[in-house]
Amino acid sequence: METEKKDGLLKKAARFIKYNSRFVLVIIFFTGLISLAVFGNKGILQRFRLEAEKKDLENQLNEEYKKSEALRKEIEDLKTSDEKMEKVARKNTE
Repeated sequence: METEKKDGLLKKAARFIKYNSRFVLVIIFFTGLISLAVFGNKGILQRFRLEAEKKDLENQLNEEYKKSEALRKEIEDLKTSDEKMEKVARKNTE
C-alpha cells in the first residue's frame, strides 16, 4: 500500500513537471540564481566574511598607529630631555 502511495506521488510529480515545464524551469533557474547570490564567490556570505576581516584589519591598523604615535612621542622626549635620555641610557646598561 505504501508503494502505491509512493508511485502515486511520483506519478503526480512527473505529471506536474510534464504539464508545467516552463514553471519548473523558471523555479530551477531562480533557485540557481539565488544559490549563487548567497553562496557564490561574490555572494552574501563571502561579503559578510570580508567585512568582518576588514573590521579586524582596521582595528589592527589603529593599534599600530597608536604604537607609532607613542614611539614618536618617546623619540621627541629623548631629543628634548636630557633627563629622559639619561634614564634610558642607565636602563639599557643594566
